[in-house]
Amino acid sequence: MKKWCLFLSLYFCVCLLAACAGGDIPAGGGTDPGGTPSEETQTGGETAEPGQVTETFRLVDAGEGGQPALLAKADGGAGDVYTLDISSVEDLTIEGYTQEQMALLDWAPVAGALVEVTWDGTVMESYPARFGEVTAVRILEDGFNDLCRLYRDVLNDLWEVDPGLNDGITELGVDLSETSLPESERSAVAYAFGMDHGLMPVEGTYQELVDQGYIDGEELFWENGCLFSIRETQDEDPVVFSLPCVGPGEEMPDYNGVRFDAEKWRGGTGAYSFTNCSAASVDGHWSVYTVGAEAIS
Repeated sequence: MKKWCLFLSLYFCVCLLAACAGGDIPAGGGTDPGGTPSEETQTGGETAEPGQVTETFRLVDAGEGGQPALLAKADGGAGDVYTLDISSVEDLTIEGYTQEQMALLDWAPVAGALVEVTWDGTVMESYPARFGEVTAVRILEDGFNDLCRLYRDVLNDLWEVDPGLNDGITELGVDLSETSLPESERSAVAYAFGMDHGLMPVEGTYQELVDQGYIDGEELFWENGCLFSIRETQDEDPVVFSLPCVGPGEEMPDYNGVRFDAEKWRGGTGAYSFTNCSAASVDGHWSVYTVGAEAIS
């Protein structure tokens, strides 16, 4: 009887030790609660070369006379604007060409091109922003669209007419919110236009500039500044043009059109506008625009 009791005591002790040891092993055989192996959870998704980031930008100003190029992050938000001295980048290529082939080309970057920039991921806290160490720039073959260049030209043309409206201003408002440009390109065009005249632009609609105290909403007057704006009217009155005839096997070019109004406003009785303007593009290259009428108030 004593032997039997001793045997049962030993048996229960062994069972208890086995249960305690089993409690240290997580359910699922080394996986997290979602069933994913713990090592995969820690390492994450696709791998990349450490410290390297590649993103796509629209070239808004190619940079001339020693000035850096101005880039807008593709489909970026307001203020996603960068500067870069493209000519100083050793690994500068055009998609589909080697550096040796590029050396034989009479080539220079132009506004409207899409470019891929590869850098160490750091960004200088300035406006426009500046890249850290850039290791490569590639000019992409597809995606060219220089509507940003066209609208900058329109703003500068507006500046030249009835110059008394903007003579001596110290503040410059730019409103491109009613255009089809992505937010980042609107900011880049506003900045480039401001730099053309030595002024840091303020982006905003008329009401936003009133709310911020720039424009006197009661007197309808901007004492120290002038508001430049472009509003697309393509949906209201589309541009219509005839397409060319193409032969068998020939590819139809990508045609597009835009209609818009442009205005500079200093006050209720001080404004100048281009109305019913239109322009057309072939494969993203926008032509010189035409002005339907000019008005002054």
